[in-house]
Formats: sequence, structure tokens, C-alpha cells
Amino acid sequence: NCCTIDWFTPWPRDALLSVASKLLGKIDLGEDGALAKVSNVCMVIHSSVREASERFLVEMRRTNYTTPTSYLELINLYTGMLGEERTINNAKVERYQNGMDKLKSTNVMVGELKVEIIKMQPKLAQAGVDAAELIEVVTKDKEAAAVVQANVEEEAKKVTAITEEASVIKLDAQKDLDEALPAFDSALKALKSLNKNDITEIKSFAKPPPMVMFTLEGVCILKGVKPTWDDAKKLMGESTFLADLETFDKDNIKEKTIKQLKKYIDDPGFTPELVEKVSKAAKSLCMWVRAMDVYARVAKNVEPKKAKLAEAERTVSEMSALLAEKTAQLNQVLARVKELEEKLLNTIKERDDLQLQSDLSTARLGRAEQLTNGLASEQVRWDAELIQLNQDKIDLTGNILMASGVVAYTGAFTSNFRSDLIKIWVAECQANGIPVDAAFSLERIIGDAPTIRGWNIQGLPADPLSTENGIIVTKGRRWPLMIDPQTQANRWIRAKEKANRVQVIKLTESTYLRTLENCIRVGNPVLLENVEESLDPALEPVLSKLVFKQSGRLLIRLGDTDVDYSPDFRFYITSKLPNPHYSPETCVKITLLNFTVNQSGLEDQILGLVVGKERPDLQEAKNQLVVSMADMRKTQKELEDKILKLLAESEGDILADENLIVVLGEAKTTSDEITIKVTEAEKTEKEIDLTREKYRPTAFRGSLLFFCASDLALVDSMYQYSLQWFLALFDSGLENSTAAEEVAQRCENVNEFFTYSLYKNICRGLFERDKLLFSFTLCIKLMQGDDRIDAQEWRFLLAGATSPETALPNPATDWLVESSWLDISDLAKVKAFRGFDQSFADNVHEWRAYFDSLSCYKDALPGEWNEKLDLLQKLLVLRCLRQDMIQWGIMAFVTAEMDVKFIEPPTFNLPLAFQDATSVVPLLFVLSSGVDPTMSWIEFAKEMGFEERLDSISLGQGQGPIAERKMTLASKTGAWLLLQNCHLAVSWMPKMEALVENFDPAVLHPDFRLWLTAMPSPKFPVAVLQNAVKMTLEPPKGLKANVTGSLAALRDDFFS
Repeated sequence: NCCTIDWFTPWPRDALLSVASKLLGKIDLGEDGALAKVSNVCMVIHSSVREASERFLVEMRRTNYTTPTSYLELINLYTGMLGEERTINNAKVERYQNGMDKLKSTNVMVGELKVEIIKMQPKLAQAGVDAAELIEVVTKDKEAAAVVQANVEEEAKKVTAITEEASVIKLDAQKDLDEALPAFDSALKALKSLNKNDITEIKSFAKPPPMVMFTLEGVCILKGVKPTWDDAKKLMGESTFLADLETFDKDNIKEKTIKQLKKYIDDPGFTPELVEKVSKAAKSLCMWVRAMDVYARVAKNVEPKKAKLAEAERTVSEMSALLAEKTAQLNQVLARVKELEEKLLNTIKERDDLQLQSDLSTARLGRAEQLTNGLASEQVRWDAELIQLNQDKIDLTGNILMASGVVAYTGAFTSNFRSDLIKIWVAECQANGIPVDAAFSLERIIGDAPTIRGWNIQGLPADPLSTENGIIVTKGRRWPLMIDPQTQANRWIRAKEKANRVQVIKLTESTYLRTLENCIRVGNPVLLENVEESLDPALEPVLSKLVFKQSGRLLIRLGDTDVDYSPDFRFYITSKLPNPHYSPETCVKITLLNFTVNQSGLEDQILGLVVGKERPDLQEAKNQLVVSMADMRKTQKELEDKILKLLAESEGDILADENLIVVLGEAKTTSDEITIKVTEAEKTEKEIDLTREKYRPTAFRGSLLFFCASDLALVDSMYQYSLQWFLALFDSGLENSTAAEEVAQRCENVNEFFTYSLYKNICRGLFERDKLLFSFTLCIKLMQGDDRIDAQEWRFLLAGATSPETALPNPATDWLVESSWLDISDLAKVKAFRGFDQSFADNVHEWRAYFDSLSCYKDALPGEWNEKLDLLQKLLVLRCLRQDMIQWGIMAFVTAEMDVKFIEPPTFNLPLAFQDATSVVPLLFVLSSGVDPTMSWIEFAKEMGFEERLDSISLGQGQGPIAERKMTLASKTGAWLLLQNCHLAVSWMPKMEALVENFDPAVLHPDFRLWLTAMPSPKFPVAVLQNAVKMTLEPPKGLKANVTGSLAALRDDFFS
């Protein structure tokens, strides 16, 4: 059977409340009882979006789905965002509060320091007097001590001199003694080596050897006995013989004895070495004799020196005693001086301490005043910011709930729908007692001003809708899919992620999955552009973020492969479709965003284009100002953060940290300089804007005309025009319109020229049935821009009567149908037509004449109504009475409001259309049944000299690859290629779109032209449609159209 099941039925209120309560019960909502309130508002948000989506479909013909997954996304987004924003808000409050506390405590310190410095001055003055008096006393005592010290030093010099002299004598004597002592020591050592047996050996000689006897004689002489063998034997026989020799009084040897020894000493044979040959014991005695001789002779020379040394030492002793006495006196004086100096030092220290304390207090006071005065303006601003932050802290639950709703649900809506939804949500929060900002702004609550200014520089329009879209792109949990017919989002994403090496892919590329996989692995952002209404199922894991953890690695499965998933990966999707219809299954995986250009944003964009052409100096200055102001405001914010950070990190007494005060001062000075520059830049910007605003009428007209052209897509899918095409045409209008000295006249000339230029270019691609419609909507759009259209009247013209009730019965049932009387009765409810139904009933015969007239669309209205009503209002009357004449009425209306040329569209002119084409801009024949432009194309090719470089192919099953090869060849040789019946090769259209989009003028032959023919088809590639030179071909209708077409086909030389 034909039964289908709608699986996306709305959840009941109880289910929505239950789910919200369960999920939100896990987080801190700030107060008791908040769970039920927040759950109720979540339910209202979801329900209101569903209702808005239904209205969105009716009013805008755009589809938006709200599913249970959307509701879960709202709650999950709120759960994460609430904690994150609470942390951010608390950190900001703490920073500002800390800064304010430090400044307030510093202000208190200023008063305390002033009192402290005043109290310190008398103490400081007295300390100075005491120190001066002590300095005078100490100076006098020092002078007296200096005299005593000079005397002592003089005596000390004398003692030193005598001491040095005695030391020299002593050293000289010791030197002489040092010569004898070694020999003496050697002799003693030799004696000690002898024993009783050695002596007995000598005594045993009956007649000793000569050298032994010679040696013993020397010993006897020194001992004072006769130098005979008998006496020698007796001497040696003494038991203390050796001990007596060791202790011999060497210092008192007589001169006579020395003389007696001389012959022995001088004897060359009397040496220890020679004597040893005779007797070892005699050798030792020989050494002793010779040592005594040496010592005696040395002692003789040393004795006078000893006497002199004794005298010198006595003198030194006497003078040292005198010196000690004088030194004691000096020490007493110096001790007094030292005591006074210590007292003076203590006094000076007390004075210096007081001075240091005073200086420190003065310096702290200076730093305090520097801090408080320097940050006075910040204090005011911080105080206001702190008040706002504390209020935001109170409103956090409601504000983040609003922000979550905007991010989760409103991306697909236009600005009016978003505003209506926010009003509903704010009112619901207030009704439930949830604190919320009554003037809620997504940009203020979760936006960052420096970041947004950076986005504007990167190409994001500065209007509120685009700013909200930018925030949703960065804050949403799901990857964004942007409806971007004018490619504004595409250009912004490319600029925004350029530094991160964004990779751009299309579904038509064979390698797009490999590129995506590589980017996921390394963390590069990916921009998937020009998607249609369905996405490749291979993207499912990426869209659903099916990331899992394995062995500590983040992985995602793409096809059969597990790919490492980098947390830095970002995924963006754009579509050129102006009104795509994505399935609910797709909508729950992505955040759908409507990036369609709005009027205010486009107006500013066109204004920049106009001023850039007319006054390039102004536009350049404006662009530089925008960039410099963004940089300065960013720096200003960074400096404020630096100041607050320094204040927060300061410990203890902030005024004691001079370096901190200096850094704060430098930061404040820089901030003030930037503030001055920002003020000057803002003043300059206003001056520039005043001049730029003079060109605003042209920008306003341009924005109106673009939306008039873009609305044609609602009439036929083939009537699509890109913003780039429109701006290029507008730029041509600036070049070719009449110049003027006065800006106002110049704007009028541009407006007039471009309006007609747009009309001609668009009419070339419209079917005859739609050309008058375009003329009329063009006229109405311009009148709406001038605020000359009443919304109620315009609605009546489009829809007619909306009520079945009439205040009066039909006064002319014989010729006026009931539906017309219903229209008249309903029209009478419009302000300008009050009493119209009664007046009609009172003058029914005059209205009958108007009704029967064949030229009623231009005839005067009966009675007062002809003077009272304007042209559009008269058209409403015509609609009520003669709907069959409404087309003529519209033609008359457009002629009167604009010009007759706006209802006389130009005839088909292939050479003129060809002038707008290039090697990268194809030409498209939009066909109707029974029309084939091939012969006209061949004739034109002959005229242009391309009859030898022509090629064509009729598309159909299997012809795509052949057409691709022909296109490649023609692009290299500079030929013309005609692809016929593109609507029959729907499956190959995405490939053709990719080929056309990749056209590079640097690679293509400049003579190459791509010609296309197609019947109207919703499957025709939007990107090609928007930028191609479109021409409609249909059989001429009516005599005038036939004759005009025939004459247009003739050459000029035909008439000559």
C-alpha cells in the first residue's frame, strides 16, 4: 500500500520535561528549585523552534527539522557550556575583584602614609641635631688622639729600627755558629759511636801508630794534660772519658790551647779519612779535635757580636716598655673615641633609619599615588565591568540557556526569526523566575570582541547575524554545514584557518577521503565545499564524531581503517545551494547555518566597493584603520590582562615591589598611548565614514537590487546569480556610468545606469513570462527601500481579501461578482481606503463605467479617489475590479515609476552576451520546447572566425567521459565547445561543475569558450548557473516579438 510512517513525530511535553530533568539533574544549576524551571524552559525552547520551523517553511519556503536529537544536543550543549562559562566568569570576577581590592587598599595606604610621614618629621629633625653634636665631640677627640698616636708611632719606629739591628746581629752570629755546629755535631755523633772496646783497643797499643799518637796528643792538649802516650792512656782510662768529651766546654777554650793545636790542625795528614785508615776509634777522636778547633775559632768571632746583641736587646726592652706605656695611653684615648664613634654611629643609624623610613614611606606614597592615579580610569572601568560580571554571574543560568538554544537551534533561521525566538525564550525565563539578561546578546554573553574583530578582518561580515554565525561555528558541538550561496562563509573559513593549513576538498574529487584521513591524523582543518542535499555515507563517522580510545590512542574508523584522531582536527562544510533541503538524518549530525548574505552586510560590502572605486584613498585608509584598530584593541586587552595578572600575582605589600610598580606604570603608559591612538583613529574613522556615507545611497540601491535578483530563484531554479557575478556587474556599472563632480549626482548616475544594466543582463536569462514580474518586483523593491510601500497594501495586492465578511451587501450583483465585492470590503479596512466600500456603493454607476472601460488600468477613478490614491493604491482598486487588466496596470505602474524601457526587455543578442563571457565563464542557453540555438551559434562562430575551431556533443548516457576529453582538448587549443542538452546528463553534472570550478585562466587558452544548452532543471549545477552568462531561447509570442526578433537577426549592412 501507499502508507508511510512519519518517524519524526514531536515528543509530548511530559517527555521533554522528563528527559531534561534527568539529564540536568547531574549538574549544579546554582539554586534549589532551578531544575524544574530550567527543564520547563528547555521544553519551551524545543517547542517554540518546532513552531518557528513550521512558520519558516510557510513564509520563507525553507525547511528546518527539530528532532529529539536536537533536544538532547541542547541539553548536552547547555551542560558543557554552563560549567565552562561559569569557570570563565568566576575567573574574570576574581581578576577584576582582586585588581579593585588592590587599588582600594592602596588608596587606604595613601592616607596612612601621609600621616606617618608627618609624624616622622620631628623625630628626623632631632636625630639630625644629636648626630651633629656628637660629630663635633668626636672630631675634637680624634684630633687629640691623632697627636698621641703620632708620638707613639715615632717611638714605635725607633723600637722597630733597633729591633731590626739586633736581629741583624743575631743572624750574623748565628750564621757563624751554623758553620761550626755541623762539624761539632758530626764529632759528637762519631764519639757516640765509640764504645769501651774501641778505647781499649787504642790503649792496647804498646807503641801507638804515629797518627793515633798524633790524634791523642791533640785530645790531651784540649783536656789540659801532657801530650804523652802515658798521659793519654791515663786519660782514656777514665771511665767518663767519652762522656767528658761529649760535654766538653767548647765555649771557653783558651787562646793558648788553640795555638797549641794549630800544628795538628794544619798537618795535612791529620784528617778523619787518613786517621781512619789506621784506627776507626782514632778517626772519631780526630773529628772531635778538629770540631773543637773550628768551634773555638768561630766562638772567638761570635763573642763580640753576642755582647753587641745583648746591648741591643736591652735597649729594645727599655724602649718597648716606654712604647707600651704610650700605647696604653693611646688605647685609652682611642677607646674613648671608639665609644663616641659607636654612639655617633648609633645616632647616625637612628637618623638614617628614620630618613630611610621617611624616604621609603615617601617612595611608597609616590608609588601608591602613581598606581592609584595611573589606574584611576581602569578602576572606574573595572568597577563597571565587575558590576556587569556579577550581574552576569547572577544571570548565568538563564543567559547560557539562551546561548545554548541559539547555538543548538537557530543556525538555519534568518535574523528576524532568531530575534523572535530569543524574545520568546527570554520571556519564558522571566516567567519561570530564572535570572536572565532582558537584552540578551549572544555576542556579549559568549563572544570575544578581539576574536570577532579578527574574524571581520578575515572576511566575516560585521553584521549581527554573521557574528552570531561565527560564534555558532566555533561554539557548536557538531560540525557546521553552512548554506553559503554567496561563498562568504567559504572565504572566511579559508582565511580563518589559513595559518593552520586548511585543506579544501569536494565530494566530486576521487581523493577527497584520503585527504580527509590525512588531516584527521595530523590535525589540519578541512573545508568540504559545494555539497548538495545529500552527503556521502563515508562521512558518517566524521559527522557523528565516532571517536574511540584504544591503548591510550584516540581513533576513528573510516571505512575499514582505524585512523589516529587529532583533537586539533576541524571540519567545515559549505553549500552553494540557496535553499537546500537536508533530511532529518543529516540535520541531527551537523549544525546547519544560514550564511546567506543579508542586506546590511551586503550594503557595507558594496559601500566598500563603491568608495574603493570612487575614492580609493579613503577606502585604503578605512581598511588600514580597521586593521590597526583591531590590533590596538587586542593589545589594549592584552595589557589590561597583564595589569590584572601582575596585581593578582603580587604578594605582601604591593608598594614594596618597585619593579612591579614600574612594570604596571609602563603597561599603563602603553595602554594610555594606545587609548589615545584608538580615540584618534575613531575620530579619523568617523571623518572617513562621513565622507563614505555620501556614497551610501548607491550601496543601498545595490543591496536592494541584489536581493531582487536573488529572489528570482524562487520563481525558477535556473534564475540564480552569484554575489561575485553581481559585484562584477556593479563594478562595470561604476566604470561605465556618467561621471559627476557632486557626489549626490554621481550616486544618482550610478544608480540609474546600474539599475538598467542589471535589468538588461537579467532579462537576457529570463523567459518572457517572467520579465514583467521581474520589472514589477524591481520597482517594488526600490520603492520599499524608499519606504514608499505600505506593508498592508502590498500584502493585499498579493493575496487579496482574507476575510469572508462584508460590512455592506453587494450593491451591483448584476455585474460585480461576489469575490470582487469581498476584495472591495476587505480593502476598505486598509487605512488609505477607509469608507471605500460605502463610496463604491454610493457611486456604483460611475464605477460601472470604469469597470466596462477597455483602458481602465489608466483611466481616472470616480470621485475623490483619483486624487486621493497614488499609483500603487490605484493598482489595488484595479485588482478588485478587473484582475484581467492587472498586467496592463503593472506595466503602466512600472512605466510611471521607473521608465518605459523597464517593460521593454532587450531582444536576444548573442554578440552582446558573448562580450560578458571569458575562458572561465561559460555561456548557457536556457531552452524552451521547440528551440535549438545550434544554427545561431554556428553562424556567430563564422562571424567571429571560429568556424574551424568548433566542436559540440549532445550529452546523454555514456557521453560524459567523451565530453570531458573534448573539454580538455578545446581548453588547450582555444576552440569553442558546445555541450548540448545538459539536463539529460544529470549524473555527469557534478563532474562538469567540478571541471568548470577548476578552470584556471593561467592554464586555459584565452580563446576557449564553453557553451551549454539545457532545459530548466533543478539538478543543474548551482555553481555553474550562478556565474554563467545565461540566455533564454523561446519561440517569439505575438506579432511585435516576431518582427523584433527578425529585425535583430539582420546585419547592419542589410539596410545599407
